Amino acid sequence: MAIYLVDYENVYIEGLQGVESLTEADRLHIFYTQNRCGLTFGLYEQLISCRAQVQLNEVAVSLKNSDPVKNALDIQLMMFAGYLIGTRQSDAIYIVSRDKDFLLGTEFFQRFIREEGIALQIIPSVETSLRTVPEPAEEGPADPMTMPAPTGTYESFVNALREQAETPSFAQLCEQYAKPEELDAPPQETAPLFTVQYHNTVRNLLGKNTDEETVDRVCQMISVSDTLVEFNNALARFYRDGQRAKVVYHKFKPRFEDLRHLSRAGRKSG
Repeated sequence: MAIYLVDYENVYIEGLQGVESLTEADRLHIFYTQNRCGLTFGLYEQLISCRAQVQLNEVAVSLKNSDPVKNALDIQLMMFAGYLIGTRQSDAIYIVSRDKDFLLGTEFFQRFIREEGIALQIIPSVETSLRTVPEPAEEGPADPMTMPAPTGTYESFVNALREQAETPSFAQLCEQYAKPEELDAPPQETAPLFTVQYHNTVRNLLGKNTDEETVDRVCQMISVSDTLVEFNNALARFYRDGQRAKVVYHKFKPRFEDLRHLSRAGRKSG
């Protein structure tokens, strides 16, 4: 299920393109004010063809007997988004708007909240979230920050990413993650591949009860991954459990760049 919060004053009818493709499980909240609440025949046709639950939210632009409040609709829309996050009513919340002020809200969410299993994203229209994952460009893997939002479950997104590249052979996996002798030899008998600080940081993020093999493999994945897409693909291949890979990915995503540099510093010093 996905929930769409439409800043109607900003995107108007264009932001509702694609609503006819929503499902009965989706919810569509349209936030509007009397300043811009026109109902055209085109909008009417879109809404009657929409299978999602639709709710019209007329919001106040000022307190009683007061001057209009700047960004009144944005404030109330973000308040409702926070309520949805707190009550965990969906794993995908989309703010349909072209207003860049909403980026402050999504950045705050990433820095201070980051609820596991909940994605908060700003999109210019409903149909943006319904596009399929594009084929990767020939020059390299797709950047997750520029890819359209996935539809359906996280597992379907992982499968789509996995299909973008040919299945690697066993030899390629050995070359990517470690040399064969490093896979077979006990850590005590060889020089440490990573620093103790890096190894312990990865362990703490995974959980102190995580087995050594898993900690070592995640250390290797971060070290050889140049992008979050590569890291995400490696997790999906290792865990073969979309939900588990998703949880681990979101734990490491904010620390990815720092850990990547730390891991490579460890390789140089090892």
